[in-house]
Amino acid sequence: MIGLMIAAALAADPPPTVQRSTPSLPQLMPVYGVSADERGVTVQLAPAGCNSTKADFTVAISKSAERPTILIAHRRATTAPLACKDQPRTILIAWSYADLGLTPGEPFSLANPLVKAP
Repeated sequence: MIGLMIAAALAADPPPTVQRSTPSLPQLMPVYGVSADERGVTVQLAPAGCNSTKADFTVAISKSAERPTILIAHRRATTAPLACKDQPRTILIAWSYADLGLTPGEPFSLANPLVKAP
């Protein structure tokens, strides 16, 4: 199921990656932090270029019997990213539960690896 989620979500440029031991799956974009509150889910990510916004990322949701799994990826850039002066190392992007198709407070898993921020 995760393989299908990755294929669906990875219309993406190669972001910083974490090595995977399974050669059949593409590398997943690392997440530096995640939190959930009454409004939704906030994720700390590497920026997708200058002035990254939520629109620069795509989310795939796998609804399993156990619990939904979220996968986050950069969208494919249509042009080369601009070199930014003082570009942040990480950014915070928030999705509401409605954005994710989840019920507020519903348990979920994250497919992306959680790693230490740069």
